[in-house]
Order: sequence, then structure tokens, then C-alpha cells
Amino acid sequence: MGPDTIGEQLLSIRGRSRLMMSEDLERCVTFLFRRKGRDALSEKEFVFSASMDMHWFPPHDAQRLLDVCREKGLLRLESGYLRPGFDMSSVDVPVAFKPGKELLRRPRPKDDDGLFPRLMDMAVETGMERRDFIAECNRLQDRLDVEIEVAGLLVLRDKGVDVLSLAEEACRLAAAR
Repeated sequence: MGPDTIGEQLLSIRGRSRLMMSEDLERCVTFLFRRKGRDALSEKEFVFSASMDMHWFPPHDAQRLLDVCREKGLLRLESGYLRPGFDMSSVDVPVAFKPGKELLRRPRPKDDDGLFPRLMDMAVETGMERRDFIAECNRLQDRLDVEIEVAGLLVLRDKGVDVLSLAEEACRLAAAR
């Protein structure tokens, strides 16, 4: 039987999403190594191939792909060359494979990363540009002489976001400063 609660369903969906992302990262690595016909590539070759050869990402995002793959153990550096950190023979890569930019997303900030990064993410999720949100927070912070988290809550509230659950945390942070 499947998950019973909404929370369990969300965890199940997140788990499948992470698995699919990991599989797509493996496909990226496998595709690039198979395309070159080698079992070792320099970092420059990897980035150039993902960017210029395949047109998957701009160069800085192709470098991020390399970094993410190394962080996850899908690539390892040996004697100055990148090598796959998994068995590529078991990976199927579709003919028209093209990875999505979601592979390069950084994980959501955790609670210990601070309230303001979470507020920025909430603003982006509501359709605001990150830089516009920050600029509006800075203006409000200067005008009201409040902490940046309090300004962020006010900006989001004015945009119709329910921020009541975060107000206590913002007050605690402001009082601690």
C-alpha cells in the first residue's frame, strides 16, 4: 500500500525526484565519456564537451555540472584526469538525451542557513526576481530601521504570502542582534 499522509507522499515524491536527478547526472557523465570514447577526461574537456560540443549549458553551468558530479561521487579525479565513479556499462542514455537545468540547482537552504535565504526562495517561488526582492527588502530595512529578515517578511506579506509561521523566528533573530 502507498503512503498514507500528505507528508509521506511528499517525501516519496522528493525521493523519486532525487533518484531521477541522480540518474540524469549519471547519464550526463556516461554520455560525455562515451562520446569521447575514453575512460578519462581532463576537466577542460568535460566542461567544453558539455558546453560547446553538446550545447547543454553555458560554460559556467557546465563547470557547475562537473562540480555537482564530483560532490556526488559520480566523477573522481585521478592523476589529473576525471574518471567515472560508477559502472557506466549499466547506464542507458536515450538518443536525444539533454539534461535540464534543474540538475544544477543548489539544495534548498536548511534551517541553520538562516531565515533570509529561505525568504528569498519564497519570493522566487511567488514570481519575484531575486534581485528585486533584495532591493525592496533593503529599501524597507533602511526606511523602517528593522532587521533584513523582518523587512523580507513584510515584503512577502505585501505580496500576499502567508508569513505568520516565520514571524516568531524573525523576532527571535532580531532580538538576538
